[in-house]
Amino acid sequence: MNTKHLLFLAFPLLTLSACGGSDNNDSTPPPEPTPEPAQIVMSGKVADGYLVGAKVCLDLNENKLCDDGEPSAISSAGGDFSITDATQEQIDTFPLLVEVTAGVVDEDTGEAITQPYTMTAPVGYEFVSPLTTMVQNEVEQGSELTEAETNLQALLGTSLELSQDYVAQQLNDELEGDVQSEYERLHQVAQVTALLIATNLEAIQTAADDAGITADDMVGLIVDQIIEALDEIVTEVEFVNEQGGEFDPTDVVESETVTDASTVSTDDLEGQVQIRDTEATAAAANLTELVSGDGINFFDDGYYDNMLHLSYGTLTYDADTETSSETLFELINGEFVEETEISDEDDLILTESGWIASSDNFIISSLNDDGSMTLVNSELPILSELIFAEQISVTDLKIKLFLSEQADTDVWHKIIPEAVTFSAEAEAFELSFSNINDVYSIFNWDDCLEDDLFEGMCNSVWAHTAASEIDGPATTLNSLISASASDGMVNNIVGPHVGWDGSRSIIAEMVEGGEVNYYKIEWQAQSDSGEVSSVASLFATGTWRDETVMEQRLLLLALPESVRNFGDNDDGDMGELLFAEYEGAVRRGEFIAAGLVSDDDEWVFNLTAKNDILENLDLTLLDNVMPPEPDNSDFVCRDGDSDWDEETDQPKEGTTRSYSEYLALVANCRDGEPQLFNTEMLAGNKLKSFDSDGEIETILTFNADGTGSHTDNDAEEPMVEDYQWTVNDTGEIVIEIGNSAGTNDTRAVISLIKQDGDHFSVKGFLEESEWSPMDGTVGEVWSDKLKLFPLPEPDTSLFVCGEGDSTWNDETDQPVTETLASLTEYQALVTSCRDGNEASFNTDMLSGKQLKSFDSDGNVETILLFNSDGSGTLTEMDDGETTVEELTWEVNSMGELIIDVPNTSGSSDLSVVISLIIQDGDHLSVKGFTEEPEWSQMDGTAGEVWSDSMKLFTPS
Repeated sequence: MNTKHLLFLAFPLLTLSACGGSDNNDSTPPPEPTPEPAQIVMSGKVADGYLVGAKVCLDLNENKLCDDGEPSAISSAGGDFSITDATQEQIDTFPLLVEVTAGVVDEDTGEAITQPYTMTAPVGYEFVSPLTTMVQNEVEQGSELTEAETNLQALLGTSLELSQDYVAQQLNDELEGDVQSEYERLHQVAQVTALLIATNLEAIQTAADDAGITADDMVGLIVDQIIEALDEIVTEVEFVNEQGGEFDPTDVVESETVTDASTVSTDDLEGQVQIRDTEATAAAANLTELVSGDGINFFDDGYYDNMLHLSYGTLTYDADTETSSETLFELINGEFVEETEISDEDDLILTESGWIASSDNFIISSLNDDGSMTLVNSELPILSELIFAEQISVTDLKIKLFLSEQADTDVWHKIIPEAVTFSAEAEAFELSFSNINDVYSIFNWDDCLEDDLFEGMCNSVWAHTAASEIDGPATTLNSLISASASDGMVNNIVGPHVGWDGSRSIIAEMVEGGEVNYYKIEWQAQSDSGEVSSVASLFATGTWRDETVMEQRLLLLALPESVRNFGDNDDGDMGELLFAEYEGAVRRGEFIAAGLVSDDDEWVFNLTAKNDILENLDLTLLDNVMPPEPDNSDFVCRDGDSDWDEETDQPKEGTTRSYSEYLALVANCRDGEPQLFNTEMLAGNKLKSFDSDGEIETILTFNADGTGSHTDNDAEEPMVEDYQWTVNDTGEIVIEIGNSAGTNDTRAVISLIKQDGDHFSVKGFLEESEWSPMDGTVGEVWSDKLKLFPLPEPDTSLFVCGEGDSTWNDETDQPVTETLASLTEYQALVTSCRDGNEASFNTDMLSGKQLKSFDSDGNVETILLFNSDGSGTLTEMDDGETTVEELTWEVNSMGELIIDVPNTSGSSDLSVVISLIIQDGDHLSVKGFTEEPEWSQMDGTAGEVWSDSMKLFTPS
């Protein structure tokens, strides 16, 4: 703008105004006031099912609360709402927010909501639902609206618009039946999501309030977690539907898989919010600058052949010589050692020369102006990738918490102390990859059993072919193709198996002309003898094509999301499914088109962040790291499993089975391969089950004398019950928990479905006298993975000094009087046992920790919990009974642990002094002095002296 010229023009205009032809000296009239923006009506609907009585507002300050003064309305029947006090600018600028409070009616059930929750929708949406809440969450985290919608559609396995009213559309007869069914499925996912939001809000509210977490951040953490769990949610919704009957979202919410995947941890909510806020600031990174400087630093971990592999490395590029180099370090015998990279043969890649085995020999071929870089395989140039990234500053973020959220550092985070943070200038980069060329590959692996090899390769395509009436490996592509669509009877369906879930499978009927009908085959138990018949149902439809590429004939299928996510499939990130003839058989592979972007949640670091991680490692923490359950080596066959009702604490009505029905289900799951337990396999061992985080849920011990115990760690306090066990003539474990009347309170039968080393896939039949007549007619059927461990030998690694210990009289339940000692005598015994060693307790050693003692079989006997405020609990497990008492604790000036269990009268029911004799890491040899008012004056003159070995734990 030329200001000088404008000033010159303004001056004569002002002069002319003063010298005009009128002598009217009235002043210029005041300007007209600016009119208030017009208020318009914004109408829409709100649903989980349609919600009546929910408050809907435009969230003008985007704090996830409907504040006073924000345009709002209350929803009516059919979920309708009309906001009448908003301006067009507000409607075009701010998202919709819905507060679903207790008392709001959900028309799906006709009942009032009991757990409040919050939903949102992006600008421009007129329908608010749990699905739109996830879209808005992604927008708030920096995604464009179309990107957020596309990503969530992929996770949900749908192409339908998420802004649509799924309640109305599933009843819209103008739509095709499969489209209506798809809207119904989205409605079901939304019902589950609403329950999960509400459940999480209730679970973390107290911790969030204590940490000062805002409603906005709280909802964001919850929705982030639910989005991460969408694969599990969608799969479980499909599984529940397969069971038949009316859909109940609580069946999905209460499933262990969904619960584990969708639950927000209350640990360090502030740290979680800090990471979330930081990730929302991600910006395009300059990888060229990074790799040309200190390099790109990466970390990796995993278990191979049940052995832990922990490694890190650096990739650098020399611009002068235009060469790249990579250094790798692997943990070997407690130290990181530089390794010489050995390239194993990988998948087979289609080239002009045919199918060629690839390797991981990638080098940087170019650095690009936009900050990205190009990698090329030095042996197969067709394998070229464009890599680009977004970066964040991780300064002050907790290292352990950040690594725990990344895919490649699942073990690394477990060996970092809780409190350490990244230092100034530490940065992390999330990588994305894009093929430069079309890539056709055949999967190639060599770790299958010899019996599973077909024509020299593990990779074979099991199919019901046109040339045979039975399933088996296909040898020609033509045998996979049907001349016409079948009638849906299993014997008439031709095609390859493309999905598996225990005894269920998906067959792709590839009809000439390019149509695919995906049939789900179910093997259902029909009789007590275990006879089965197969039933097919249409699961999905799609297309296929027959192409010749580089003189190789290929069949290509774009699998529907529902098939990709079916059961044990791991095809979520796969391109198009490919079938090709190679080495005398049909092989399976994939086609990835050029330009397809993949984001594998792979993070790399600058030098500062790398050093922060390495300098804060505590390799002693590896002692607490357990290898994960095998993902695919054994399956859990859930056919016929009962549903558990948490409110009544028994199986849901209609889902129990008789023992004969259970045996038929076992035969069906075994699929003709009987597996049997035997006494030698179990005696002197224990079976453990684990949750998805690797935490122990259940322990079953099997003593050689036929006794054992069941430990349930899923309760608030561990529960232990003793039992008798045998292995019957049909190879099943039979466990019985008796009562004083000589009958059984609990009886369980456990059948082995499949064994892979120490890992067992099992199915069980449980009867409890509270809800079962205990005659084999009514029982819960369940399935799980268990791992076999030896019972530990008594721990003799620490010397337990029993000098001067008192003798306990089991009949009087108190010490023998003659063996009691005074506190002074006890302290003299401690000095003698220490033999010059000056071991002592201190507050920091115990605060926030547990001390546990164990019996000779390795079962927990006593747990002492020490809270940082001086409170705690004493848990004792004896003869199957568990007692818990509140305590106070301190460490005195002599380094003795002082424990007091107070009563309501202000005196003590128990007073204990514990002295440390020897310490070896987390293992402690201790000596104690106990007084109880039943047999002691509680004045230090007469107490029980005892000795034990204990172990220090950090509660999970």
